[in-house]
Amino acid sequence: MKKLMPLVVAAASLMVILSGCGKPTLTVSDHHLSANALAVTLKGKSNQKQVDYTVNGGTKQTVKTNSGAFVISVPTKNYQQTVKLSTDGKHQVVTVAKTNVIGNYQKMRTSYNQGLTGAALPKKDQQLAQSMAKQGAQLKKEAAELKATKATDMAAMQAKAQKAAALQKQAAKLKQTQEQLAPAMKKAKASVSDQLLPANPKDGIHNLIDTNKMTLRINLSGDKVLGIAMMVPVNSLKHKKDLKPFIMSFSILTNSVGANAKHVLNKFQKEAKAKKSSSTTAPKFHSNGLLFSLGYSTSTLYIFITK
Repeated sequence: MKKLMPLVVAAASLMVILSGCGKPTLTVSDHHLSANALAVTLKGKSNQKQVDYTVNGGTKQTVKTNSGAFVISVPTKNYQQTVKLSTDGKHQVVTVAKTNVIGNYQKMRTSYNQGLTGAALPKKDQQLAQSMAKQGAQLKKEAAELKATKATDMAAMQAKAQKAAALQKQAAKLKQTQEQLAPAMKKAKASVSDQLLPANPKDGIHNLIDTNKMTLRINLSGDKVLGIAMMVPVNSLKHKKDLKPFIMSFSILTNSVGANAKHVLNKFQKEAKAKKSSSTTAPKFHSNGLLFSLGYSTSTLYIFITK
């Protein structure tokens, strides 16, 4: 018996250890996640060291658990996604709702880059550029109307020809003014080169602009913009000299996605003033079908744009 006792104690200890391990577990906090910002956060728990998962039947990926919990970030798409999780024979399925498309990237890029370049011009050149833009739009409108006009007699044909000649003369004058402004535009573009949107960004979530004053992140699928995040250091908003460039960039971005910049800025200022340090609710407001959400940390202001 004396010889058997150590074996009995060891066996008992092993039984306790094994019973403590228990059966494999795998749970998730929610089986249906709504599209939110650029990506959704899938949270779960397991008593295993790691959890495997696939998104829409793609390549198997692995996440490690930390104190029995795990977190998976899933970029939102403009279609519903299915996330399948498994570990040691246990399985869970989570659906991620589709997000709406904000707009066309190249259209947004053209508008943003033109706006930023124009804002970098000297004031007198800014006024000239704005005047030229209005003239160009008016000429285009008049040319389209003239093309649609039907001349039913000789007098109408002559009037149409005269109008066409006048429009051509105005267009030539506008082109000459554009050529005169070209050197100033080139200089302005060079001064903001690190803040311009790239021509051919990659798909998925990545930074388009990354400076010490502002980071602009996008969720892109082909030419479809699915979500935008602007991140600004809080310290850069405490001084007027730094606040002005932020307001300008934010206004230009807002306009480039089809929202009303004046309306959004007014809402933004009201929400920023009303915010209390103890608040846990992220302020949200809409403009022309787009949703603007604000988030704060001790060092950064986050602005999310979705639809």
